[in-house]
This record gives sequence, C-alpha cells and structure tokens, in this order.
Amino acid sequence: MPAARAVYRRVLADGLVVTSARPEHAPALEALQCVVFPTLADEQRFKARHYLRHLELFAEGQLVVLDGDRVVAATATIRLTFDFAHVTHTFSEIIQGGWLTSHEPEGPWLYGADLGVHPSYRRRGLAQALYAARQQLVWRLGLRGQVTAGMLSGYGAVRHRMSAEQYYEELCAGRLTDPTLSMQRSIGFEFRGLLKDYLNDPVCDNYSVLIVLDASIPVPGAVRPGGTPDYWRRDVMGSIRLVSPVPGPRSQEWLARRAAAVPNGLGRATDVVADRAEGALVHDLDGNTFIDFVGGIGALAVGHCPTPVVEAIQRQAASLIHLGSLVGTYDSYVRLCELLNEVTPGIFPKKTLLANTGAEAIENAIKAARAYTRRPGVICFEGGYHGRTLLTLTLTSKYSLFKKTMGPFASDVYRLPMPNAYRRPAGMTAEQSLEFGLMQLEQAFTAQVDASEVAAIIIEPVQGEGGFVPVPPRFLQRIRDLCTAHGIVMIADEVQCGFARTGRLFALEHYGIEADIIVTAKSLGAGMPISATTGRADIMDATHTGGMGGTYGGNPLTCEAAIAAIEMMRQPAFLARATEIGAHLRATLTEWQLRHPLIGDVRGLGSMMLIELVKDRQTREPAPDETLAIIRAACQRGVIAMRAGLFTNGIRFLPPLTITDDQLAEGLAVVEAALTEVEARAGLSLQPA
Repeated sequence: MPAARAVYRRVLADGLVVTSARPEHAPALEALQCVVFPTLADEQRFKARHYLRHLELFAEGQLVVLDGDRVVAATATIRLTFDFAHVTHTFSEIIQGGWLTSHEPEGPWLYGADLGVHPSYRRRGLAQALYAARQQLVWRLGLRGQVTAGMLSGYGAVRHRMSAEQYYEELCAGRLTDPTLSMQRSIGFEFRGLLKDYLNDPVCDNYSVLIVLDASIPVPGAVRPGGTPDYWRRDVMGSIRLVSPVPGPRSQEWLARRAAAVPNGLGRATDVVADRAEGALVHDLDGNTFIDFVGGIGALAVGHCPTPVVEAIQRQAASLIHLGSLVGTYDSYVRLCELLNEVTPGIFPKKTLLANTGAEAIENAIKAARAYTRRPGVICFEGGYHGRTLLTLTLTSKYSLFKKTMGPFASDVYRLPMPNAYRRPAGMTAEQSLEFGLMQLEQAFTAQVDASEVAAIIIEPVQGEGGFVPVPPRFLQRIRDLCTAHGIVMIADEVQCGFARTGRLFALEHYGIEADIIVTAKSLGAGMPISATTGRADIMDATHTGGMGGTYGGNPLTCEAAIAAIEMMRQPAFLARATEIGAHLRATLTEWQLRHPLIGDVRGLGSMMLIELVKDRQTREPAPDETLAIIRAACQRGVIAMRAGLFTNGIRFLPPLTITDDQLAEGLAVVEAALTEVEARAGLSLQPA
C-alpha cells in the first residue's frame, strides 16, 4: 500500500474547506496571485512551477481554501532556520530560488508566503483560517512559530505625506491601521522590523514588515494536539471531498421531510442524504463525497452500482419487471436457484426458494425444518440477529434496541449462550469459556427442551449485529454433530457473513462444515431486495404445495442482479481481494489497539472486522456513547460508519470489497482521527490490556 502523508482538512461554517493543496491546484494558484496582487511585478509572482516545487519539498505546508473545486485562497510555507538579525533577502530572491527552494526539513521556524484571498471572498475570515492551519502545523511539528513578511499595503496611498519609517512607527504605536498588517496583528503576529525593497509593488512602495507569530499564541480556529477537533489526518489520494458541513443545507431539508413523513422507529446511523454512489464512494445532495465503511450493512460486497449488475437490471427491465413465481415461471428465477444450489456448501441434492429479505428467508427455513421434522422447537443463541418479523424477532437476542414493547413473541424458541472469548466469565480462560459453552449446549437438551422436540438449531457462523463474533470451530462442529445425532436441521444464517465477506464465498467454508439449510441475502442481490433459502432437497420439499411463496419473491430484476453479483463474487481474484482487505483491516485495527485506550477487542473473520470500545480495559465496561461520538465525528470527516454489538459499543468495518487501497487507508485514517478526538475529549489514557 502506498505511503500516506498528513493532510489537513477543515470545513468552515459557510461550507468552504481549508485543506492541503494538491498538484492539480498549481495552475489555479498562479491565476489567484494575478487577481490578488495585480500590481506585483511578474518576476515576483508565484508560478505553477514554484508551487509544484513547494509540494515536493514540504507538502504538508501548502494549504488552500476551496469553494467546491475552486481555489479561493492559499498560503505556501517552508521550514527553515531564521536569523532575525540579518534579514537581507528580497521576495524576488525567495521566488527565484532562495529560501523557498532551500527548505530545511529540521528547521525550527515555519516561513509563510501568503498567496492571498480572492477579492470576492474577503471579509469571510479566510486569512485567519489559513493562519490557524499554519499554527496547527507549528504545534504538530513542534516548531518555534511562524514567520512571514506582511505587505505594507496601505502605505502607497499616503507615501506623499509620510515616510515608510513614520508609517511603520505609527502602525506600531496603534495610531494608524493598515488593511493587511492590522489584521495580522489582531491574530497575534508581532512586528519585528521594516523591510525595504522587499517587494516590487507600488501598493506598498516596495516595503514590507517582518512579522512573527510565536508558537505560544492561540489562533481562533486552531486547536493544539490532543484537543478537539484535530484537522490533521493521514491521506493518499483524497477520495473524500467535503464542500459543506454534514448535513449541508439540501440534506437538512430532506432530513426534515423524512422526520415529518417517516416513523421515529426507523433509526439512522448518519445524517448522510445520498444522491449517487459508485464503488466505495457515496455522494450527498450537497456535493460531499464519503468513503463507505458500512456497505449497505453488508449488502454491497460488489460495491455501489457495479456495471455488470446495473446492465443486468437494465436489460431485464426492458423485457419483464414482474410476473410472480406463484403465477408462472421465468428463466432468471430458475437460473439463480440452479446457481445457488451449485455454489452453496454441501455435496448433496439441493433446492432453493427465493424471497425478499433475510428475515423472510429465515422464516422459510424454519417452516421447512418444522415440516420436515414435525417438531416445533428452535434453538438459537445469545447475540444472534435474524430479523424483525415476529418469529425472527423472537430469535433475535438484543432486547432493548430491537424488541422492547414488541411482545408477546413466538413460542418454542430456546436461547443458549454463545462462547465469546472477549466477554467470557470472570476468571475463565478463553478455552475454559468454550468448554463451559459446550457444557451448556449439551445441558440444554435436559434442562430446556428434549432433542426429540427440536426442529432446528440456527446460528450465524459469524454473528453480525451481535458484534462480529466468529463461532469457535469446536462449538460449531458440536452443533453439527448434535443435529446429525438427533435428526435436527442445522440452519446457517449467512445473511451478513456470506458471499465473499469473510474471504470465502461462505463463512462455513472456513470451518469445513455443511449445514442442512443456508440462508443468504444482503450481498446476494448487490443491494437489490432478494434472499434465498438453500437446503437439502428432501427438507426443502417437505412443506405442502402452497406452503411457501410470496408475491415478490424472486422478482426478475432482483434475480438478474443476483446472478451478476454471484458471478463477480465467485471469482478467485475477488475472493483473494476480500482476504487482502481483511488482512489490512486486522493489522491496522490491532495496531490501533496498542495506542488507543478505548479499544478493548479487535475481532472478526476476513474483511468482516469490528473494534469493541470499552471505558476501562480491566472491567470491560461498554462505551456506547463514545462509540456513537466516533461514528458522528467520522461522518463529519467524510466516512460513513455504523455501530454493532450486543452493547452497541462496536464499530463495524464492512467496506465494499471493490474499495481501493488508497480509499481504505484514507477511510481508516479518518476513523482513527475521530477515535483520537473522542479519547482526548474524554481524557482517556492507555491502560494495560
């Protein structure tokens, strides 16, 4: 992965963005100089080539203010060792190859050249915002302060009645104001001396003033390291574009309309109001661009709007939008079922039923198991999430968020503990916790329900909403053994962990275990509403004719989308990329854990990763409020993230598997910056694990 560099980004109240310059800004910066300093001699202007040289020498010190893609203000800096007693250079010498191309990487002072603010953007605080950005750079690098030469911009109008020395004395005494220098002085710059023949510009009669802003001076808008917010982050390509606050004005309008039209029960993780998306990027109505780490809650393994899926939907929409699988037959339904029968684990005859949602597919799996076994009971596990219908909500474990006030629930459902190495009982090792879980599993057939009354055991190989907890292999194997021994149907819920998310097409493939029924949805349809229940043919055939089905299950558009998505995801290169993303996520998050006290655990399988946040590593007290604060701070910086976990204290990482290395690095840098901000705000220090 390419080495990242530090990038500054601050969104101002009016939506303008102060950020690090990029090479493509160089021509605009040359043009800006001509507008800002129309009377400056041409040989003393910054040219595009000068700015490109600055970016080579000291990329972190080159800053611009953007209105959308338009450069409306800028500053250039270098580091150097400054001799205040011998200021003998001129600005022309600086431009032509003196100081500004003699950057000293270890120099203790930041020397700044103000390229100026476009006239139509003056009196909006942009100069102060640039000085604040420079002062943050001073603090970040541990420098002594910043130095610049302020143009004596008001002197040209009065030079007929006073000398430059008199003008300077009056200015120092506060009896006179200067359009440029008085503003700089109000920020905190100290005047250090008059510079003669510094500029070839009649506006100032070629005079400037050496001014210094000591590192001890606070500048409005600048926050010292460890404070909040921190506008520095690690970046490479800069996919994120923030041109307004989040939410911006257009987004706010639609959020208000949503609040008026949509029930409060439909929560939302962020204030992003999407306009369009592609790959791993989402663009909102106000022109902001975000990196997506949620991927439609795991539904977008192939990314936003992948071309093969879009084209398949478009072709199908031109010929058949709906018929109904209960009404007649169409080829895409049959082809998708054949494909699912082929790719799902298990060397036995299979059949597939299509539906609309994961919850509906779970219901169909339970119905098939009950019809096949003629038994009522279903065993599920703590931390599991299986949907929001009556039966699947009964199966779902997290009560407060999903189930409060929703009862009564379905009968004949038995919930057992699921071993969690991180949240194991006090005093137990991970291995002892697993043994205890196995004992509880066995004991349930005596204490809770007889095996002869159990139709199915349903489990997610990697829990999703429960906090990305992979099932221990021995535990999953014991479930398989018990199901085989007692004629119980084993149902694997791979709605979230399936279809390439873990680096294999199905998470079960990591375990070498075959379930009797496997349930899929989410990434199956690349964002289209489709789900599937795929299982042993004899089990799937057990219901009576008419006992399965629905109006929209296996709609032609969704079937074609799913076929295109599966063909993308089953490719070895795609699965290898998922594994690569997972390895990078795990390495990065584990490294974070060494430095960030909020991170209690890092876990997951493949590219399905999560960090669990705790207030104290010893007590492992969940930190849900801090988790939410990180999610919100990340969104303000341009990353869409979402919580998960039984205690709502985990941040899930489910980026589209089409994300680039640069986007992944940029997004992770933003999340870490948000994490750092929240820790600093809470005054947290690293505790021993």
